[in-house]
Amino acid sequence: MPKSFAILGAGNVGTALALVLAEHKRPVKIYSIEPDVTQDINSKHENRKYLKGVKLQKNIRAYAKISEALLNADVVILAVPSFALKEVMTQAIPFLKPSTLIGSITKGLDETTLLPLGVTAAGLLPKELRKNYCLIGGPAIANEIAHRKPSALLIASDNPAAAKRLAACFQGDILKAGTSADLLGVGYAMALKNIYAISLGLTQGLDLPMNTRALVMTQAVQETGALLKAAGAQEGTAMSLAGLGDLLVTGLSAHSRNRTYGEKLVHARTNDPKKLGLTTVEGIRTAGIAARLAKKYKLKLPLLQTVVKCITAKGKYEQPFIQYLKDLRLK
Repeated sequence: MPKSFAILGAGNVGTALALVLAEHKRPVKIYSIEPDVTQDINSKHENRKYLKGVKLQKNIRAYAKISEALLNADVVILAVPSFALKEVMTQAIPFLKPSTLIGSITKGLDETTLLPLGVTAAGLLPKELRKNYCLIGGPAIANEIAHRKPSALLIASDNPAAAKRLAACFQGDILKAGTSADLLGVGYAMALKNIYAISLGLTQGLDLPMNTRALVMTQAVQETGALLKAAGAQEGTAMSLAGLGDLLVTGLSAHSRNRTYGEKLVHARTNDPKKLGLTTVEGIRTAGIAARLAKKYKLKLPLLQTVVKCITAKGKYEQPFIQYLKDLRLK
């Protein structure tokens, strides 16, 4: 077992994973850019801003400097928003040891390459560190992990040994961790589920029955598999913990901002997430990039295109989704 861990990012997911790693009784250092969060973790042993009501172990400490958080870290977990991933990765590289095991739970697509952000970020690493790089996918609602509810992660890497090592860090009585060799597919699935979660939010907002939600869920998985196959990944990853598993929780959980955004779009007067009481909704930005990706591979993905239409419509944001259901023809 590694001697020390570092989490880059003090949001709800990063803090929840810190709780899991702290059970190994090793030091867990969290890097945070928010002074109030750092103070709260170190003085109160809580992160009330992002994970209220959860007590943190005393071997978890927060740091304002990335160099201090990464000092002697054997395992580093990137848990930052998609827009910050490349910047934080670049800042971290000088402080990583050649043996450091690296995992990223950040989801999204790169606007330039159309690749998963987690894959392009790996390209920033020196060659000796790339063999230690993994993506962390799966149905991982932070509150449920933090409250020790049975959950599971999927660790993907081009290096099976690295995936197994990182999985062992999370594997326990409550949290389970599987592995995958499909780094590309897991990266795409992690990003696409945010888009399709918006469509499931629309079903919620329209008060559509479970039959409809099951139909939309099935179409989302089929479109994900088609895109993975076209991109050279494993089509079956769409049915994995990082695909169907993550889509289920993101599309159905009240904790999901993407699902909530879709729900609030119904009969809304604005498509601005902030005006709807939400912060970052990753699926909005990702949808446009994914549509370009589908065009690149000459794929017809009606549900994906419908989400794009809904979030860019001029009022009556739910109308493209209602029309999609009317026009849908099954193969």
